[in-house]
Amino acid sequence: MARYLTRRLLLMIPTLLVVAVIIFVLVRVIPGDIVELRLVSGGSFVTASVIEAERARLGLNKPIWRQFVDWMGGLPRFDLGTSMWTAAPIAKEIALRFQLSLQLAIMSTLIAVTLALPLGIAAAVRRGTWVDHLVQILSVAGLATPSFWLGILLLLFLLSNFHWLPPLTFTPLWVDPKANLLQLIWPALAVGYRYSAVTTRMTRSAMLEVLQEDYVRTAWAKGLAQRVIVIRHALRNAMLPVVTVIGLEFAFLIGGLVVTEQVFNLNGIGKLFVDAIARRDYTMIQGLLLLVATVYIVVNFLIELLYVWLDPRVSYG
Repeated sequence: MARYLTRRLLLMIPTLLVVAVIIFVLVRVIPGDIVELRLVSGGSFVTASVIEAERARLGLNKPIWRQFVDWMGGLPRFDLGTSMWTAAPIAKEIALRFQLSLQLAIMSTLIAVTLALPLGIAAAVRRGTWVDHLVQILSVAGLATPSFWLGILLLLFLLSNFHWLPPLTFTPLWVDPKANLLQLIWPALAVGYRYSAVTTRMTRSAMLEVLQEDYVRTAWAKGLAQRVIVIRHALRNAMLPVVTVIGLEFAFLIGGLVVTEQVFNLNGIGKLFVDAIARRDYTMIQGLLLLVATVYIVVNFLIELLYVWLDPRVSYG
């Protein structure tokens, strides 16, 4: 197992290198020019010499291979460069927003898992009954309801009944836990409900498949209690696909909540993505894409470790 973990960790390095190359190439394909966007888009007249001087200041006049070497040279030091738009260090810009997006993703995942596992298990155990039908209605409604639309409804309800609006600034958890939770609990509920719908359906399907296995029928025939059969024998074996869905959804939440962040006035990774693309901020886009790719790689690695813990038959030699 130790050899496997070491090999997987080492394989992350070439994987990230390949991802970095792809990101750099694709970002340079994006149409538009940040220099023209900053200097010319406002309708003002700018001479060609000023534009060329700005290109030289940003390093855009260098050959592509040189720009790539400069960017890659900073990665081992966790130096993602500086933003072409704000001139601020990209690592600092991302860190300010990553804590918000990470906390929102964790809270949404906890809410989704808390709702999905009991509902999915109940629907599978009582298949064909009113419980199953009710759970399927709730899950289909969650899949059909965008989280940002549910967030708008929550805001309208809070505004009309409690005169509450999202604060203008983000309060970190360690500064004021109460203000932090009051700010993030509502977007977490909106996102967690849709997230739970996907997980509920996967839990139900996986449980239905496992409950048809011979060893579960044998446990029923031996007269074991329903709680023991469902929790100890069936659920653990049904969790493999469920864990996969939970992990991939969690990774998606890091940078995929653009509209929800706009609704609740949250300046997270998703909003930073949109701003960077609109401004053609190449270095910022590269840093954000590399961050999201790293999150996906790490989450997939952790999912593989959970496989071993959930199912002893899974062995990585």
